[in-house]
Amino acid sequence: MLGALATSHKVGIAVIAGVFIAFALVSSFVLPSRWANFPGRRVGLFVAVTALLTAGMLAAVIALAGEPKEERSAAGEETTTAAATTTTATTTAPPAAKGDPAAGKTLFGTQGCTACHTFKPAGATAKVGPDLDKVADDAKKANQPVDQYVTESIKDPNAYVAPGFPKGVMPSFASLSDKQVRDLVAFVTSG
Repeated sequence: MLGALATSHKVGIAVIAGVFIAFALVSSFVLPSRWANFPGRRVGLFVAVTALLTAGMLAAVIALAGEPKEERSAAGEETTTAAATTTTATTTAPPAAKGDPAAGKTLFGTQGCTACHTFKPAGATAKVGPDLDKVADDAKKANQPVDQYVTESIKDPNAYVAPGFPKGVMPSFASLSDKQVRDLVAFVTSG
């Protein structure tokens, strides 16, 4: 799940976790070794600080690890007029530059796509994620052109998840360059 988060959210969770861990280590090892009677008369303060840090960590995880709200239902039907307008507007946009399917095939293997997806052109038979031999059908369910659907699935995998698969399983590949994404899209849509 952490792989699907934005970098700023990962950093925020890491900082909060670091503070929590540092407090736990200091209060478990450093303070008792210096003051044999720790926490002594200040047990109430110690419990309050511990509860505050625990609540802060939980709040940070809830706030930073929350999933974005979906504009479409799992069945691919649009739920708002705004979603319909957005979909229509993006389908009339000028076509993006095409990628290189051969380079995309290489990326498909090196990025670990074969470990989760079935895709005959790649020799992949995994069942964790959607069957990419049926990507055109999934794009229709999402009410998107195939190229746009595959691009969105790579860049923002939780924007629309194919029916029958849970959110948060596919990591974000936001670190890929636009050319690499185009290459992957060209490979997946060429099959």
